[in-house]
Amino acid sequence: MESINNRVMRIQAASANRPAIIPYLGATGFALWALVMALAPDPGFHAPWPWLSLFWALQITVGLIVLQGTLYLMGRADQRGRMPLWSLVVMSGFMGAAVLTPLYWLIGEGLMQEVLGFAETFDTDELVSLQQTSGWAELLDEWMEISGPVIAAWALISWPRLPGLLPPLVQTTNEGVDEMLELKSQALDDIALSIERNWRKALPLKLGHDVIAVKSELQYLRVWTTRGSALVLGSLQEVEDAEGSAGMRVHRSWWVNARHVRILRRRGEAAICELSDGREVPVSRRRKADVLARFGDGARLEDMPSTSHGAQGLPDQNARRNPT
Repeated sequence: MESINNRVMRIQAASANRPAIIPYLGATGFALWALVMALAPDPGFHAPWPWLSLFWALQITVGLIVLQGTLYLMGRADQRGRMPLWSLVVMSGFMGAAVLTPLYWLIGEGLMQEVLGFAETFDTDELVSLQQTSGWAELLDEWMEISGPVIAAWALISWPRLPGLLPPLVQTTNEGVDEMLELKSQALDDIALSIERNWRKALPLKLGHDVIAVKSELQYLRVWTTRGSALVLGSLQEVEDAEGSAGMRVHRSWWVNARHVRILRRRGEAAICELSDGREVPVSRRRKADVLARFGDGARLEDMPSTSHGAQGLPDQNARRNPT
């Protein structure tokens, strides 16, 4: 069965924007043109540099247009996505070479030699080949010669953009969009469930599942439950993502379960959450307003006397307070 990620990738590929492909092909075409001009291969005729530049620009531009168009049509024919993308690339390169054979002949022999009158260059082997082949046989021989280089070049050009190769080949319908959103939602649910299992699974079974508070200690989490505490590997962000609205982070190092917040104490800009086990958790100034808005109705709100210790002089936050 196809995985969720692969299915989402195919739907996203089908809904990709065509303009995103055009800049890529343009940059690739320019790079190929610069490479060919630097290597200066024999085009089959004698011509000044500006005409050679035009010749290779036409060859590369027409080649990329035909190959991308062939890939587009093949993708339309395979709307169900049964063929792997790499096979579409190879087949489009093979079929595109067949289309490019007469076009390249028109650009080289037709435009450059017949119309512009540039002298042809060939060696003894080419003379023998020309004498033995003509007409369709010549075109077939030309196609066999360019198929390999065209397929190899097209595969290299397409490889970096393979997941998003195809512009809108599958018609965009509400059903396709709904399927993509449903798959994404399912994937996010799986990720959230995996996060929750990761840090909760590390808790000893004897501590149960009723978490009171969690404190971040470097790359570890100090977790307090109604049955005790334990140190497990994880981050406070994982706790937030997994628990959702069950609690909130009241400090950059503390997360508390909303059901276990009993008293909120405040004095000026300082605030403290007292939990069901008597533990006192500091509230950061940045989160004070959110904490009061969240727990102000469900917890008893007290104002600390001005003579009491400030946030800096509070007793050890990790020490369990005796309710008596």
